[in-house]
Amino acid sequence: MNFPKAVVFDLDGTLVDSAEDIARAINAGFEVMGTPPFTAHDVHRLVGEGAVVAINRAAAAHAVTLTDEKRALVMQRFFAKYAEVSAEGNGLYAGARELLTELRARGVKTALCTNKAEPVAHIAVKALGIADLLDVVVGARDDRPRKPFPDMIHACIDPVGVSARDAVMIGDSKADLGAARAAGVPIILTSFGYSTVPIAELMPDAIVDHLDEVIGALGRVMTRSS
Repeated sequence: MNFPKAVVFDLDGTLVDSAEDIARAINAGFEVMGTPPFTAHDVHRLVGEGAVVAINRAAAAHAVTLTDEKRALVMQRFFAKYAEVSAEGNGLYAGARELLTELRARGVKTALCTNKAEPVAHIAVKALGIADLLDVVVGARDDRPRKPFPDMIHACIDPVGVSARDAVMIGDSKADLGAARAAGVPIILTSFGYSTVPIAELMPDAIVDHLDEVIGALGRVMTRSS
C-alpha cells in the first residue's frame, strides 16, 4: 500500500473540538459591546479563515459596526482569552493521539497547519499533549498568507524535506481544501468538523467520519494519486 511521507493536519474540527473554547474567547471579546453571547454551535459558522474573519463575522451576526478602535479592543480581549482557554487543553478528539503516534511509528512526518494564531497554536498543542507528536507547527502570522493560500502547507512540508506529491492534508473546511489544491496536495476532510458547506459538495479526495479511518484513507488516496 502506498503511503504518504508527511501528513499535514488542521487543528480545529480535525484534531480538536474547540468550538466551546472559541465561543468563550469571542464572548470575552464582545463583552464590552453588550451583545448576546455566542454558543459553541454558533461558532461553526464563524471560524475557518482566522481570528480577524471570525470577529468580523461575529460583529455582522449581531449587526455591530466595529470602528478600528473597537475592533482592536475586541481582538485584544479575544486573544487574551483564547490563549487562556487554549492552555486548558480541552477537546482532543478520540483517536487523535493514537493516530499521530501510529503515523510517527511508520516514519511519517506530521505537521499542524492552522489559521489559529501561531503562538496560540503552540500553547494549544502543548496543553493537548500532542506537541511531541508533531514535527512542525504552523499557525497564522502577519508575514504569511493564511489558508486557502498554499503558503502554510509549504511551510509545513518544506522544512522536513517532503514534496507535495508525497504529502496529504487532513482538514474540515473549504479553506483547508483550497490550500491543499493550491499546493498540489491530496486532501482528506472530516465529516465532524466545522464546515458550513456539506463536505461532499467540496469533493475532497476522501471523507472520514472518525479519526480511526484516516490510516486506511491515506493509503487509498496515495494509491489513486500515484
